[in-house]
Amino acid sequence: MDDELEIQPWPVLELIGRAVALTSVARRGLMEVDEDDDVFTRETDRFELSTWVRTELTNWITDTELEIIQTPIGNLTEEQMLTADEALSAAGAVAWALRGVTDEYMPVPDTEEFNAAVLAWAPTPWDKVRNLQKRVRLRSDEDLAGERERMELWYWRSGLVTSEELDEVVAEINAADLMPTADGDLAVVGGIAYGMLSEEARDDIAWVAEQRLRALNWVCGFGDSWETAPLELD
Repeated sequence: MDDELEIQPWPVLELIGRAVALTSVARRGLMEVDEDDDVFTRETDRFELSTWVRTELTNWITDTELEIIQTPIGNLTEEQMLTADEALSAAGAVAWALRGVTDEYMPVPDTEEFNAAVLAWAPTPWDKVRNLQKRVRLRSDEDLAGERERMELWYWRSGLVTSEELDEVVAEINAADLMPTADGDLAVVGGIAYGMLSEEARDDIAWVAEQRLRALNWVCGFGDSWETAPLELD
């Protein structure tokens, strides 16, 4: 299915920097809604994160991401919170590519355990990001292409699909042994067919698949930068 795609991953250090930038934005979003600590403690943690990011991630953080991290606790907009949520899902894809998480495939639907593993892997103030180079190993082009295709199929399945199209694609998936299916449909963790899920669950999968697909497209070298990485390939 993806046999003709030419995978040219970014250098490992660039992948590391992007993953850590994304996890840092995600951490900032989590600070905003953390009810376990008081505002003073969270603002202290945010300031430390901001200072570390400006020192350690200068080459990898975008202006939009830095603005989120520099925004005091209690002042993030809904749009910025959404960006932080997107960052966590995208970070999972880049961390997976670097074997920062050991799962053979990224879980669908997303799980708290997977995201917790991503955050646990990522450096925090005042770790040296470049030290990760000694501890990561980029997955093979074949593995990257396979996971990119699986996320592409999840993204496709979340759109308008006819029964004929679904039958054809599921037959191809089964022939290639690409991913689990059930009852003539794509199957989530636990072997449940996508079509049997609630509308909310399907929406969640669509959203996560979109973030992961765009991130994996960037990892695989499609797009000149993180900001220009395409969601769909021509």
